[in-house]
Amino acid sequence: MDITTISGPRPVQTRRRLAELLTTTLRTAPSGAVVVAVSGEVDMITCAVLRDRIAEQLRFTHHLVVDLSEVSFLSAAGLTVLVHVREMAERTGTSLCVVARTRQVRSPLTITGLSGLLDLHLDVGEALACRHASLP
Repeated sequence: MDITTISGPRPVQTRRRLAELLTTTLRTAPSGAVVVAVSGEVDMITCAVLRDRIAEQLRFTHHLVVDLSEVSFLSAAGLTVLVHVREMAERTGTSLCVVARTRQVRSPLTITGLSGLLDLHLDVGEALACRHASLP
């Protein structure tokens, strides 16, 4: 019997799958805050890409808003990304605000106790007006 094992998806399939599962868009607010809007699934497959995209923005702003309003799934790997990003923001002196308004995002944050660790907001406007945001 000949059994062929495939150790993982082909690189082209992986790239296409990541693009289908997770998208991020960036914008800079008039205050200089950077908003990273995330859409799709934050899981083991996509979390490294998300971490890198968010982390690179820490160099450019004093106030980072991560908008998870359009996230349909937030796994333990995604929660870990948020903890790491929070730690990086603290090291760089950047204020981090997270927009978490859906059950798919709020439930894992609440169950794990991370809702008390992260600065959570219901919308981007509220996060941009965050009183904890430091000035440049």
